[in-house]
Amino acid sequence: MTHSFAATLRHSVTAALAVVVLAGCNADKLNVPNFNAPATTTTPDIALVQNLASGILFQARANLPGFYSDAGIFGRESYNYFQTDGRSTSNYLAAAQLDNAGFAAGGWNGRYINIRNAKNFVKVTEAATFLTTAEKSAARGFANTFRAMEIFYLLSQRDSIGIPVEVDDSTNAPQPFVSRDSAYKYGIALINTAATELAAGGASFPFALTTGFAGLNTPANFLRFNRGVAARYLITYATLGGGTARFTEALTALNASFINSAAGADLRAGAFHVYSSAAGDALNGLSNPVSPDQVAHPSIVADAQSNAGVIDARVTAKTQTIPAKSPPGGASAGIPTTVGFRIYPSNVTPLPIIRNEELILLRAEANIGLGNLVTALTDINFIRVNSGGLLPLAPFANADAALTALLYEKRYSLLWEGSRWVDVRRYNRLNTLPLDVPGHFRIKVQPVPQAECLFRAPLDATLKGPGC
Repeated sequence: MTHSFAATLRHSVTAALAVVVLAGCNADKLNVPNFNAPATTTTPDIALVQNLASGILFQARANLPGFYSDAGIFGRESYNYFQTDGRSTSNYLAAAQLDNAGFAAGGWNGRYINIRNAKNFVKVTEAATFLTTAEKSAARGFANTFRAMEIFYLLSQRDSIGIPVEVDDSTNAPQPFVSRDSAYKYGIALINTAATELAAGGASFPFALTTGFAGLNTPANFLRFNRGVAARYLITYATLGGGTARFTEALTALNASFINSAAGADLRAGAFHVYSSAAGDALNGLSNPVSPDQVAHPSIVADAQSNAGVIDARVTAKTQTIPAKSPPGGASAGIPTTVGFRIYPSNVTPLPIIRNEELILLRAEANIGLGNLVTALTDINFIRVNSGGLLPLAPFANADAALTALLYEKRYSLLWEGSRWVDVRRYNRLNTLPLDVPGHFRIKVQPVPQAECLFRAPLDATLKGPGC
């Protein structure tokens, strides 16, 4: 697919494939290679395989903070009160509603770059005579898991607009948009294919992952990560018309994941993107030192529950009081906040991809979808007691009450992890998001970027972008 960077894609995307290499023997030191040396035209060797695998991880890491930031603003978890550019507020909340040439049209190019990265990685590994059949299968499973994840994030941001799910490997020809339903089916099939490939992947990958995948860095253990992501996929699709059978499939996937609700289980266990201050590596763009203008919506504190006068422990752990910060443009643009984040206190604090805490809440969500409210209550109470320090809830009167309780737990357990906006949208609860001042609005989907629309404008009607 050719996207808004079409004019330069042909000579730049191959270089973007390898984006990084591992420095020495430390997989966390991601260094930028020579972009003028297209790696995929080189005779495959183990170093090239490592470079390309690292490139997938690097691009996935580069893509995720923007989604957490955008979804945080749309879901009234966060603001970006960058004082010298009002578009950080207006493009998301106010005057410039759904400006497809503005900031709120992000989360596009980088995802398709990584889909291409993954496909080219598979081409290279399939042609590598030094890899065993099992190693090639492991490589496919790794790449296809990340392809499926990029599709999931694209759907999370574009939803009912639909998306292209493919890229053309040879000609960069634009690919058609498909419906949300078709895209979810495609993504689920892809991540299930990846699971089959990982299961046949042997004892180890022919490349190293970062320490953010500690405990999930062999094909068998990475399969547990894959199954957690699959459960997220399946449950989301089930709530968007995919049918209740998807909830059952999600429970099966969760049973094969790294979920753990035993006493004393580490709720933070999971997969993370890692950072370092080493030359050529990256810092956490959501961290307090890097993005001091990223602040929390005051409703996070105002809406939190308490136990004997002590506020939800997740609020204490994830937020802090700061000097009042107001939006650029003054009172007409938004409200001040005295709530800041402490989720990423250091510029090298890891960024979560998926954690045990989410898996437990996903299991509760699937059981609510199946009408198993008693079972769901067990998981909801496990999280609210162990993560929130709150008292357990009494049995639910009905499914709506169970869903309300679940969404509260997800809001605070997954704060600023891209969940709330997507959750309230798919459960038709966007109207529960606060409107801070007159003129603010609630965004349902992010638009297709203007450059993509313009590129497709002269093409056949089947290739034009929806909403352009």
